[in-house]
Amino acid sequence: MSEGAVHWANVKEIGAAWGIRALLAIYRVFGRTLLFVALYPVVTYFFLTHRTARAASHEYLTRLTAYAPDAPICATWSATFRHFLSFATSVYDRVAAWTGAITLDDLTFTGREALAALLDQNRGGVLVTAHVGSLEVCRAMARQRANMHLNVLVHTEHAEKITRVMQRVNPDQNVELIEVGTIDPAVAMRLAHKVANGEFIVVTGDRVPVRGSRTVEVDFLGRPALFPQGPFVLASLLKCPMLSLVCLAEGRGFHVFIEPLGERIVLRRGRREEDMRGYVATFARRLEDACRRAPLQWFNFYPFWRG
Repeated sequence: MSEGAVHWANVKEIGAAWGIRALLAIYRVFGRTLLFVALYPVVTYFFLTHRTARAASHEYLTRLTAYAPDAPICATWSATFRHFLSFATSVYDRVAAWTGAITLDDLTFTGREALAALLDQNRGGVLVTAHVGSLEVCRAMARQRANMHLNVLVHTEHAEKITRVMQRVNPDQNVELIEVGTIDPAVAMRLAHKVANGEFIVVTGDRVPVRGSRTVEVDFLGRPALFPQGPFVLASLLKCPMLSLVCLAEGRGFHVFIEPLGERIVLRRGRREEDMRGYVATFARRLEDACRRAPLQWFNFYPFWRG
């Protein structure tokens, strides 16, 4: 990310509690199609007025097509607009997931065995994901097992309000949103207790920290990019398994990809940076795979690469 670039935290997304209530009301009264119709002018306005997001999307598509010429996309401004519309599609998928309209029958899996093994042993862990596809669809996955509870770390002050809205909409929620700015000792103890109880911590690995500068540089789509160290430091502190988790919309359903990143994340003294870079590079490759498979489903709308 270049000097002076807009930080992702300043690029607002749909997600405040009042916005969720409005989306849910439209969905309930008018259905999924009219929800998308309602979102279309909002997305169009955002595309026309937010130059930073528009340029970031175009840069991403340009880098992707240069890195993977076989990817099913062309780096045109029309594709950039479709990228914005794809985000709108993910929003109504999110709403459908909140209401329970998306079930396990709508999901197919690659690598579910690794997660199932931990559940069978009543062991928790860290699931690292990205702003790609529809993570909320994994609520359907959480409902498949009574002992599967997801704790999603978010960087929004509305987390508790959003959780309450979701619980009112569908009390059968095995998902909790936890607002965190930094992982201080109190937060770490709370998360350690959850993992010890067999729960899972879900954290995104494609956003640089809101505060601080704990990042690591690895290649992503052929150019150096900064990724946060936080998710991997957290897994190391919790001494638990770590898996990558990506959910992509495919056809009329969704495909969930799960892959172990380590039974334990070990950052050796004297070789910490080397170890960290290895884990982060592996995650970056999983994100590259997702971008090549579904180019319009990585919802990055801020400058990501260095230089």
